[in-house]
Amino acid sequence: MTQSLQNKAEAAIARVAALPEAMRRAIFTEFNPDRIRAEADALTDRQRSGEDMPLFGTLISVKDLYDEAGSVTSAGSRLLAERAPATADSTAVTRLRRAGALMFGRTSMSEFAYSGVGLNPHHGTPSSAIAEGFIPGGSSSGGAVGVALGLTDAAIGTDTGGSLRIPPAANGIWGIKPSQGLVDDSGIHSLAPSYDTPGPMARDLPLLKRLLEVMAAAPLSATSPERLRLAVPQGAFTNDLSDAVSTLFDAELARLRRAGHQVEAVDMAEIGEGIGLNRIIVSVEAHRIYGQDLTKLEKLGDPRVLARIRFAETLSPAQIEDAYAARAELIGKFDKAIADFDAAVTPTLMMLPPRISEVEDDFDRLNAAMLRNTSLVNLIDGCAIAMPTPGLSPAWSMTMLVGRKWQDAGMLAAAARIDQSVAPVESLA
Repeated sequence: MTQSLQNKAEAAIARVAALPEAMRRAIFTEFNPDRIRAEADALTDRQRSGEDMPLFGTLISVKDLYDEAGSVTSAGSRLLAERAPATADSTAVTRLRRAGALMFGRTSMSEFAYSGVGLNPHHGTPSSAIAEGFIPGGSSSGGAVGVALGLTDAAIGTDTGGSLRIPPAANGIWGIKPSQGLVDDSGIHSLAPSYDTPGPMARDLPLLKRLLEVMAAAPLSATSPERLRLAVPQGAFTNDLSDAVSTLFDAELARLRRAGHQVEAVDMAEIGEGIGLNRIIVSVEAHRIYGQDLTKLEKLGDPRVLARIRFAETLSPAQIEDAYAARAELIGKFDKAIADFDAAVTPTLMMLPPRISEVEDDFDRLNAAMLRNTSLVNLIDGCAIAMPTPGLSPAWSMTMLVGRKWQDAGMLAAAARIDQSVAPVESLA
């Protein structure tokens, strides 16, 4: 067992070392092989003593928002790069280590987690692992790329508007935005406390579920009906899709029906019309955190992120109050609309992931497009899973299941049912 774990760690370290230097810097903000080896040794000692460790030897990268003792939590920003190292692990990292996971480097992200595409001018932007030159998705970019490249088994990130689902979509892996509050966020640097949600990304659904159970310190088992009842939102999530995504989603619905699942249209137009509320609330809450650093950010920051923070300065107190009230109303409407369903099924993204060069030339439009579907889930305070779509080339993860808050266990069970019952269709390529 000792040799097996050491071999696994050494092989993964070698894979990282073999990457081009620019790609390595774009994926990892910190990578310390000696620390990884020492932690692997400590894990092995614990395993030899008979300690029960359900995640023993699982390689997990850590988004640069989570505190790890001895590491600087810089949130992908030059502003925070000179902070003192954290003195303790965040709660989520503590739980993963206790379960036997091997923390395998700190991964890159959009500055402050404030982007859905994954651009970062400070340390570079990694390409999607499955499509060279295409966006990695944001903000949990490096973690998703690392999983898809086989550098790690899984990654932990956060989701404010899609950051645990857009990167999986762009890299062809699994990602889940849990219900906010399911995972303790102590020791995680915040962007917008009303939305921020920690969670995992992984190569497969069983591992994703095990990771979330450890992070949440709670079992997430539920019985799924053999034939699911799935809502297809109308006026939200499925409106204004690109031609490619519209064709793909129609094929996905047809496959679900062939597998015996019940698919029904449900009006959610009011929810779709509320998409602008996220921009207000997230900007306001980010401004509360960084408002005193704006002059520094003019010199040190990503100007695209700074502009989004400064949007809060254009808002009146009444507009802000109205936005919070409107969001609360939409949460109730979504819960009512989906009450009789196992989940909603939607495209993860309204368009296929674009090239990095396209986003650099047209950031505002394409960033908004990448965030549109995923951020609607944050708007209605739900939970959601980004699922790999069989038969695609590149193998994007373009199907998303959406549930009410605290419906995580049922949604995981529904995803497992779909994963088992819907065979790949190569003609979708």
